Amino acid sequence: MTTTARARHPTDLPDTAWAPIAGLVIRPCPEGGRPCTRARWREYIDATLYVMRTGCPWRMLPHDFTVTWSAAHKHFLRLTRRGVWTKLLRLLREEARVRAGRNAKPTGAVVDSSSVKAMPVAGVRGFDGAKKIDGFKRHILVDTTGLLLGVTVTAANVQDRAAFASLLTTTLWSCSTIRKVWADKGYTGNGPADTASRARIELEIVSGPKPVGGFAIQPRRWVVERTNGWINHHRRLVRQYETTTAAHEGFLILSQIGLLLNRLDRGQLFDTL
Repeated sequence: MTTTARARHPTDLPDTAWAPIAGLVIRPCPEGGRPCTRARWREYIDATLYVMRTGCPWRMLPHDFTVTWSAAHKHFLRLTRRGVWTKLLRLLREEARVRAGRNAKPTGAVVDSSSVKAMPVAGVRGFDGAKKIDGFKRHILVDTTGLLLGVTVTAANVQDRAAFASLLTTTLWSCSTIRKVWADKGYTGNGPADTASRARIELEIVSGPKPVGGFAIQPRRWVVERTNGWINHHRRLVRQYETTTAAHEGFLILSQIGLLLNRLDRGQLFDTL
């Protein structure tokens, strides 16, 4: 049963999904400020999930939400800056892996990037000559089941090999057990190899003959391509609507948190959405 007076939206968290994350999200209210109840904090999260999945502007948040769009937006940015989404993703990912009979922390990972068009707003952007896209690029690292480990957002003209060091360093802070990474030919060269070597990680470039007459699945790499598909199910993430890369990274991580919460709630850990 929902804890708010409004009608339930399809994007709202069920009670079983809200319970394990409430302790991380809820913060004490400032002295003299408006009391922030558990129901109000939950409404902030539900409003953010609605914006992420539907792609609507913050100002067009439906009026039946019991919080204002500005308050929901403010708390989303605060939780992003505090690293709450990253911590929550790690906890849910480890629980999902354990329930699936795997070790909590992965030892293998797959890396890839995808270029996304940007709206005419202030922020980092560039032109990807290979994909003919003016916007930015998402660099993601996933485990061998497709669960997100780390993300870095750059201008679209930044090459994959140039962003690999930052992505790997960021990911190792929360998942230091990685020992092997699979990548495509965009990660060839001394830079990625040296970065992996310093971190004592084996970097394997997955390549094969070009497909003739259709699509050919490449070993290991198909996992990260599927994760990119999961990400693009959320309309807020199909373009760059945010003015900062941090906000887009926050939405991207939150999209995978929602995926994990739904799977853990249903007991279907490694199905598609």
